[in-house]
Amino acid sequence: MFIRNLMSTALVVTALASMYFITEASATEVKSVVASKALSKPLKLWYDEAAPDNNQGWVNNSIPMGNGYMGINLFGGAKTERIQITENSLYEAVGPKGLRRTGLNNFAEVYLDFGHDKTSNYERGLNLNAGTSYVNYQHDGVKYSREYFTSYPDKVMAIRLSSSKAGALSFTLRPTIPFLNKGKSGEVSAKDDSVTLTGVMKHYNIQFEGQFKVIPVGGTMKAATSKSQGSISVSNADSAVILIAVGTNYQFDSQVFLTENDSKKLDGFAHPHDKVTGYIADAAAKSYEQLLANHQADYLALFNRVNVDFGAILPTVTTDKLVDAYPEGKSSLYLEELAFQFGRYMLICSSRAGTLPPHLQGIWNVYDKPPWSSQYLHDTNVQMAYAPVFSANMPELFESYVEYFKSYMPRQALYANQYIKEFNPSQLDANGDNGWSGPFWTNPYSVPGKSKVAGFGTGAWIAQMFWDYYDFTRDEQLLAETVYPIMYQQANFTSRFVQDIDGALLAKPSSSPEQKIRNTIGTTFDQQMFYENHHNTLTAAELLGRSDSRLALYEHQLPLLTPIQIGKSGHIKEFRQEEFYGDIDNYDPHHRHASMVLGLYPGQLVNDKTPAWLDAAQVSLTKRTRVSNIGWARAERIAMLARIHDGEEAYAYYKDFLGGNLMHNLFNDHRGDPLFQADGNYGVTAGVAEMLLQSQDHVISPLVAIPAAWATGSYNGLLARGNFEVSAKWANSQLNHLNVVSKAGGLLEIRYPNVAKAVIKTLDGKKVNFTAKGTDKLSINSTKGQTYVVTNIPSFTQVSAPSELKVTQASKREQVALAWTASADAQTYNVYRAVGNAPDYQLIASDVKGVGFDYKPSDLIQAKQVTLKVTAVRADGRESRAGTTAVWLLP
Repeated sequence: MFIRNLMSTALVVTALASMYFITEASATEVKSVVASKALSKPLKLWYDEAAPDNNQGWVNNSIPMGNGYMGINLFGGAKTERIQITENSLYEAVGPKGLRRTGLNNFAEVYLDFGHDKTSNYERGLNLNAGTSYVNYQHDGVKYSREYFTSYPDKVMAIRLSSSKAGALSFTLRPTIPFLNKGKSGEVSAKDDSVTLTGVMKHYNIQFEGQFKVIPVGGTMKAATSKSQGSISVSNADSAVILIAVGTNYQFDSQVFLTENDSKKLDGFAHPHDKVTGYIADAAAKSYEQLLANHQADYLALFNRVNVDFGAILPTVTTDKLVDAYPEGKSSLYLEELAFQFGRYMLICSSRAGTLPPHLQGIWNVYDKPPWSSQYLHDTNVQMAYAPVFSANMPELFESYVEYFKSYMPRQALYANQYIKEFNPSQLDANGDNGWSGPFWTNPYSVPGKSKVAGFGTGAWIAQMFWDYYDFTRDEQLLAETVYPIMYQQANFTSRFVQDIDGALLAKPSSSPEQKIRNTIGTTFDQQMFYENHHNTLTAAELLGRSDSRLALYEHQLPLLTPIQIGKSGHIKEFRQEEFYGDIDNYDPHHRHASMVLGLYPGQLVNDKTPAWLDAAQVSLTKRTRVSNIGWARAERIAMLARIHDGEEAYAYYKDFLGGNLMHNLFNDHRGDPLFQADGNYGVTAGVAEMLLQSQDHVISPLVAIPAAWATGSYNGLLARGNFEVSAKWANSQLNHLNVVSKAGGLLEIRYPNVAKAVIKTLDGKKVNFTAKGTDKLSINSTKGQTYVVTNIPSFTQVSAPSELKVTQASKREQVALAWTASADAQTYNVYRAVGNAPDYQLIASDVKGVGFDYKPSDLIQAKQVTLKVTAVRADGRESRAGTTAVWLLP
């Protein structure tokens, strides 16, 4: 036993060392680290009153929980507790167009009647550190406590009710089926210690069942059934445990999507009674403490991987007051930390292997007509749900979508045959080898055909999520068996769909998500997504040594997909027919979607190695403005702005979200109705992760977009491409410590000012050899399992950029005069150009003194426009990262 404990301690010390910047750990240091972990900051939502027992209370005040098998909303009433249950496959036929329409249904409304009218010292809350919720109060001199958790490994919800006085606990459990009508039937019955809820949703012939088992300590228990309503009453108990399990006859199976008759989609699938009974029986065979331990082993293995600390202190006010105070200018670092972790918590609740993935509302729905039917939208919303799954270090949660995708993909392969025949018949493979097309709407039972609302780039965007799954984990078996076949067949469809138009291969028809200009040609959305997938497919094929028949075609097509078109405003165009930003009819220049820069984020196309495109993306984002109040759009802009290194503007959007979209339970209010959409919650987590760490060009870049408000802080456990787990600590906006755990081996590159002058050692203090690439970048041939500790990084100050570049005397191609406003730091200036749609700049002049330059090119005979850029160079030779740009439109 002693030896085993020593081994366990050693493993813990090693893990903590990589997490908390131990370089050469002494026993004293290890003890202090363990203590700091034990005393880590509580992350919780808490309230001093119950949620109102209505839909407003559900959306704004109830506490969400979940385990993939069910979503839970807790109201916390003392007189009557309301527990609302969602099961993501309980679906009605999708209703007609409109915001509120039939689709996902409310599985159950469960009531616990206590009759406690007059209470004191009331508190309810959600403890993110433990993955549990609670209600505590006093009534008639007795303290009553409730604890709740939803367990993924045991597939149940568990509730423990207790009182401080023996024999003082009495309650009635009343599960009910909401929205019974001609399309939904069911009944509730009670016997012995259990209540069973069972019924049918008629359109898809969904059989559903929930079981509720009561396990009291002391007292008496009585079951009753009357008029299809069952209940269990417990009297004078010391404590009680309630176990809840739910299920339907839904399965991940292509039959569901290939069967045309809706009522037969689930034919042959077993009634859920046996599996739900099994869940309850298995859980009841364990003690409450065992169930809790199983739950926390699973939950904390995910949640504890990542921590962020911006220096917040624990607030003394309830969460609703904290949220209300934020837009009044009382910025709360605690709320900023909490919202980041809450998004991770929500994804753990709603996306687990073997269960349906999160939809527009995640895994939570109280309505019979939920917003947009609680479907899956693939023009950003699904992608936003999974935006933090890799960077925030929870990659296995993507398995939920993998299983769902594999079920509906055969339906998409049939659509691919149809669409190639319709839009580009000369490229149709008569044997049906036409890949798979991307969907727009989907739900658990149906994938409708093409929508004019978004182009076929949705398929390539889905494939990009699969590429990211590999790129962040470097699991070669996953790449070979799952990721590569999906990307290859998506490229198969794309390669047949695009048409040669004026020397480019363009999507026709093509739409940019939710803009009103539809069924046009070659939108940037489609072209960027197609390019990304072709590129990733070719990269994967090289890694795997594949020589599949269409790879040569993909390689030939790649440069012809022309993913970036630079407009006359210096922006990335959304539509090829644009000239200046926003100059075409029916175009919304402030649209919530920023689809022209998806190659910036979440894509990898636009990055620090394509600086001209990066600057053009900044122009597009600036001109998009901050007009939109849509929650997910604000979240997405955080990440996009982080990618262009604009930490202050990214932070401004984060504050907009926290001050304008958070409800009292931290749910994202989509647009102020209130209307809950989970994508905003997931998205802000991903956005903050991008502010703290980036790796889109396979170079680890910490603190790229850190705002002044987070001048001192730390984070642990974020994931970078290449499967590098990264932790950082900084003060005065300067990186002090960087720990990188190489979980897969391979080339490790790090970019940060003066990082090549730092000290790098392994965890046991051995010096690490590296190759410097200037002062700000280095590379290491990393060893799998090794931790690299970077310290003693010399401080730096950014070089202020020049501004207000103007192009004058531009009437001739042979000469142009440039003038700009000086940088206070500049000793000299560099002048660059990017011709047309070029991704990178060419240096055309260096060591320029003064604030003007006459440029006399001789090689621009065919060019129509040139983006010119000026940067400042300080006396120490450091160049400003940013610069000032202007577009020269050649006559």
